[in-house]
Amino acid sequence: MKKYFTKNLAVLVLICINIIVFIALNVFPNLGDNFLLNADPQIAFEKPWTLITVFFSHVLPIHILLNMLLVLIFGTELNKETSAKVLYFAYVVCGFIGSLTIFIYAPLIDYNGGLISGASAAAFGIVAAYATLKPDALILNSKSKYWLIALFAVNAILTIRNPQVSIGGPAHAVGIVVGMFIGWLLKKKLSVKSND
Repeated sequence: MKKYFTKNLAVLVLICINIIVFIALNVFPNLGDNFLLNADPQIAFEKPWTLITVFFSHVLPIHILLNMLLVLIFGTELNKETSAKVLYFAYVVCGFIGSLTIFIYAPLIDYNGGLISGASAAAFGIVAAYATLKPDALILNSKSKYWLIALFAVNAILTIRNPQVSIGGPAHAVGIVVGMFIGWLLKKKLSVKSND
């Protein structure tokens, strides 16, 4: 058991941070103003840290459950194939770039709902990075590339069907694309190493 925790410490740290923030946001809802991202760029500019705290933030139990399952399953594999630094890098970069997407998408659909929670861009980016690095690896009896395709398809369908509710859909898609780029870079780096 100790060996498992030691090997997967990076994954467990990400999950614990998300759980702590989730509990805090549900116990103290006013914290949302300081953790969640506002779709209004002016307000977000006044609170720039929310571009980072948003990808550790969940309000709904189903949201955190699904995202943390992805981080646990695919993050563990990505960590095993690469390192904790790569795992953290992928999570942060996919989450951050995904967050920026909100400022482009929200005005296009006249979204003025205010605060947005969303670690999905970061979690989806982890899936994409691993699936691009190891597309044929089996995850729960299916190749990782098929999990990625399913994730992208479900996200696209939800976003198209109800853009006001699935405000984070484009951010999730961007998280996937950035994650795929990270996975492609990792694959290229590993193939260069194996050829040396």
